Amino acid sequence: VRGVPRHVLAIAAGLDPERFAVEVLAGRSEPGEGELWQEAQVRGIATLRIPSLQRSVKPLADVRALVAIYRQIRRGGYDIVHTHISKGGILGRLAARCAGVPVVVHTYHGRVEEVHGCSLKSRFFRACERRAASWSDALIAVSEETVRLCLSGGIGTADQYRMIHNGIDLRYFMDYRSVEQTSLGLEGKPIIGTIGSLKEEKGLDVLLRSLSGLVQRYPHIQLCVIGDGPLRVSLEEEARQLGIGDRVHFPGIVADVRPWLAVFDLFVTPSIREGLPTVLLEAMAMGCPVIASRVGGVPEIIRDGENGLLVPARDSALLEEAIGQLAGSSEMRTRMGEAGRRRVAEEFAQERMLKLLEEEYEQLLAARWVGE
Repeated sequence: VRGVPRHVLAIAAGLDPERFAVEVLAGRSEPGEGELWQEAQVRGIATLRIPSLQRSVKPLADVRALVAIYRQIRRGGYDIVHTHISKGGILGRLAARCAGVPVVVHTYHGRVEEVHGCSLKSRFFRACERRAASWSDALIAVSEETVRLCLSGGIGTADQYRMIHNGIDLRYFMDYRSVEQTSLGLEGKPIIGTIGSLKEEKGLDVLLRSLSGLVQRYPHIQLCVIGDGPLRVSLEEEARQLGIGDRVHFPGIVADVRPWLAVFDLFVTPSIREGLPTVLLEAMAMGCPVIASRVGGVPEIIRDGENGLLVPARDSALLEEAIGQLAGSSEMRTRMGEAGRRRVAEEFAQERMLKLLEEEYEQLLAARWVGE
């Protein structure tokens, strides 16, 4: 499970069980994310499936999802409803308010640029998000840039926002012991890695073009693209057309990314849009030197030239230059990898994220009870 579903599971499993009893209501997972409910079952997290809840706009299914969410909220008698993702957030907050839930919270995970567009879809979601913000007691953003984008789109008011960075389980990544490259079939070859859903906003076509420009200097260089999604077939075809089909590997979704992160020589996130990418934190926690697009909350993680390199989105030439710079210097890779580990340990621990979230929940509940 990747992306927002992974974040939700981390919260559900990590909140203090003496203070919070958690249930997860989950719709359909997107391609490349994995099935949240299956992972939740493995981890012993109470999960209820709502099949009609999906990200695409389908009016009849959306009405069914709203009714199903409302009924479950009424049955559950929840003190807090915390929603994630635009569609789930809009329907979930409406249902929660109709059901009389004391505290309603929503998290914006970034990637809110679509509400600034001029298309009919953008105008529709902008209107919905503005309305849903009025049903929210607090709006959590994963980065300062996300707060800025939301406010500039007229979503909520400044006093509603709380900025809580994503966090990761440091011990899970930092205590991992590396496997040999031979077990992955890539022995003796410099490896670039990337992990994520294979869709347009991840900018993987830009990374492929950058790689094609590097093969003369680094004839054995390899790229591993971990994940799945709607663009997999077209990306495989583009790699073949660029003459690098034999250098680009698509392992698909993997249950454990650590064996891969442990052998990557460098990690690249070439996204066009991002919130605060957890996978970047995971790579840094493993000591992997990173390169990423200067988008969303990424500059809040990477200090350019200190613990990684930042490049403009969609610029394959500058991305190629940055990859070449790190690929050609083991000293720079080691230095930036170590700096990245320190940065994540200091600012992006899962325990810190959970502590801030628990405090926010309790403050909101206390304010509601005092008000009543």
